[in-house]
Amino acid sequence: MIKRQVFLVWFVIFLIWSFYRAYFNFPEWIDELVVKPVIFAFPILYLVLIREKGDLSELGLKPSPKEFMADLYFGVFLGALFALEGLGANYLKYGNFSFSPSQALKVTSGVGVFFLLNLMTSVWEEILGRGYLYLRLYKITNNQFSASVTSSFLFLLLHIPIMFTRLHLTGSSLIIYPISILLLGITNCYLFSLRGSLTLPILLHAFWNMTVALFL
Repeated sequence: MIKRQVFLVWFVIFLIWSFYRAYFNFPEWIDELVVKPVIFAFPILYLVLIREKGDLSELGLKPSPKEFMADLYFGVFLGALFALEGLGANYLKYGNFSFSPSQALKVTSGVGVFFLLNLMTSVWEEILGRGYLYLRLYKITNNQFSASVTSSFLFLLLHIPIMFTRLHLTGSSLIIYPISILLLGITNCYLFSLRGSLTLPILLHAFWNMTVALFL
């Protein structure tokens, strides 16, 4: 019964998000600061906090100050590694270091806003992808690998609409992008279990988003 509820929640969110992506094209800040929290996060928060009388710790949103600082430092370190990976991907794609994709910075009016948008979208997506889907499936199946792969695949499917509506991916990017999302999801599942908090997965997700926007 609980497992069916998890899939039903995901399916409803998937349908609403797909419809939105297909028929609406608002500025990115509206997507990340208004639409995504309404579609991705608020239903989960309502379900856990109101319907089930739970608390934020059940979604990995109540880390201790010490854990938060440790995750923050490690997240910045991983962000630097992502930047190096992005540079390598950029070189392989263009045959030299081409920073024309950095138009993303101009569209979002600077580094600060660019980082904020990527951070906020990571918060909403991690609440749904890891805090709800993964954790619930893990508790149901007691199989971390199965829960990681299943929830990450569902997380990947949520990105399918944007691949064809906004990113317009072609060629090798159609393969690289979904594989990288799947690997990000699985990695964040294990990090979430290891740390017991969404802080590190959110930071890793944000830096991954920035790497994709700037270098791919």
